Amino acid sequence: MMRFAVLLALLPAMALAAVQAKDDNGTLVELPQPAQRVITLAPHATELVAALKPEAIVAVDTASDYPESVKKLPKVATFQSLNIEAILAARPDLVVVWESQAVSQSISQLQRQHIPVFVSRPQTPQDVASSLRRLGALLGQDARADELASAQEARYRQLLAQYQHARPVRVYLQVSENPPLSLSRRSFLGQMLADCGATSPYANARAEAPQVSTEAVLAFAPELMLTTGERKTLDMWKAWPQIPAIKANRLVSLRSDQYVRPGPRMIEGMQKVCEQIDAVRH
Repeated sequence: MMRFAVLLALLPAMALAAVQAKDDNGTLVELPQPAQRVITLAPHATELVAALKPEAIVAVDTASDYPESVKKLPKVATFQSLNIEAILAARPDLVVVWESQAVSQSISQLQRQHIPVFVSRPQTPQDVASSLRRLGALLGQDARADELASAQEARYRQLLAQYQHARPVRVYLQVSENPPLSLSRRSFLGQMLADCGATSPYANARAEAPQVSTEAVLAFAPELMLTTGERKTLDMWKAWPQIPAIKANRLVSLRSDQYVRPGPRMIEGMQKVCEQIDAVRH
């Protein structure tokens, strides 16, 4: 009975025990207790934290619009800049960001103010699963995180097994019309294409978003053309009707968030992309 009473007395302290996890930069993020006031400064980061502990989110960036509950929260950042004053006023005990050159100095400024920052840059559904587990540790939601992560990993393994031996399909992905830009496997969407059994003209480019050469695309002769914009942004390629994708009218828009946000819904987007690619094989 005495041992049980001692355990009950310790429960509040255990619930507020220090937590830690490494972010995607390999930096150890340590908190004296699970985060209660979280600011997410990228749409995928908002979705990751919302899947684990939505009530903890106190502010977001202007692009975060899912789930519905985050739309009414204060907006304290854009993709290009962070409102440091507003972030500090919200008194966060954790900030989750997608680090880019545009905001790197602002992130350093937050860290100098002793605000814990978790950099999140998942590239595959496996990375999303890992992010869920590490954020789950910082949020005190280990069991929920493991449940969601395990489901992600299972679906990812299933898709990899389904398409790893399928015939490679030549796919061109466009993310900008003027100037025309594509994506390499350094990006999560470029890696997604490879996981679905696609080859692309810029898969092994050093840049994440290489500029497109018309000659390279024509020589590659894509069987499927994808865009993250509206379908009509691919109309420029109709000037070359010999392109197999143009000839077969295989032009597809990937405008939905599930394709362009490496969060919990990314696996759904991957399945749909794989199905679009697989349709070319049949």
